[in-house]
Amino acid sequence: MPIAGDQLKIELLPGFTPRPKATHVVFDFDGTLSWIRHGWPEVMQSLMAARFPLSAGESPDDLRTSLFKDMYRFNGRPTFVYMEAMSRQIQERGGEADPSEMLEAYLVQLDQIANERHEQIRSETCSQDDFIVFGGRTLIELMIARGLKVIILSGNPHGQVNEEAELLDLARYCHGHVYGYKDANNFSKQSVIEDLMAEENFSGENLIAIGDGAGEIMAAKALGGLAIAVCSDEEHNGSGLVDEHKRTTLVDAGADAIIADYREPGALLKKILSE
Repeated sequence: MPIAGDQLKIELLPGFTPRPKATHVVFDFDGTLSWIRHGWPEVMQSLMAARFPLSAGESPDDLRTSLFKDMYRFNGRPTFVYMEAMSRQIQERGGEADPSEMLEAYLVQLDQIANERHEQIRSETCSQDDFIVFGGRTLIELMIARGLKVIILSGNPHGQVNEEAELLDLARYCHGHVYGYKDANNFSKQSVIEDLMAEENFSGENLIAIGDGAGEIMAAKALGGLAIAVCSDEEHNGSGLVDEHKRTTLVDAGADAIIADYREPGALLKKILSE
């Protein structure tokens, strides 16, 4: 388990309003709760940089910055949607790109990394909490103790998300409410949350969304919920450092507050609920 300081670090943005009437908390999964696929931005960036022709006057560093911005802007949506958008950009620059080939190349690399981490957990070489964003389990347990309903909603495949939530022993907190996409072309987090709101009879004032992608932040804001952006460090779990690429994108998406992870989860929950 990584060591982190005990000081609550939360950046409250102008839209922040505590939610004492909250009943439901929707968590993104990868980068928000799970650290199994940490490092995916570097895998993606390397893949894309090799395919993107440089524009006139553009340096490799300029391209890298642009790619990170786009990655986090699409984060929270199915990866194939991002690949289609990047494929169009590559073609507009005069390059060649096939989104299906790009997706396969990305998943081959990332799945190999993830499968190695699966084995580390199953063999108990590493603990489950080594692959949970720092403080995440404790925060969930505190939320449940206060009567909040916890939901996991990912922009990754439904089967993958459920498998890894079970592997990390997080699924049991959600009582069947672990969701990913079944059809990448007909999926949006906002639509899933809207359906849940109708089924469970709650409204925006009862909704808290926590995630590291623009998709869930924008969905929460559109539905009147509180949007907490987790700008987690993709390299060092528990460092307490905010990823500035994520922060820029998530502030633009409308985040109400910024955190690096869930250090001092009790204090964080009190701040959110205004207890």
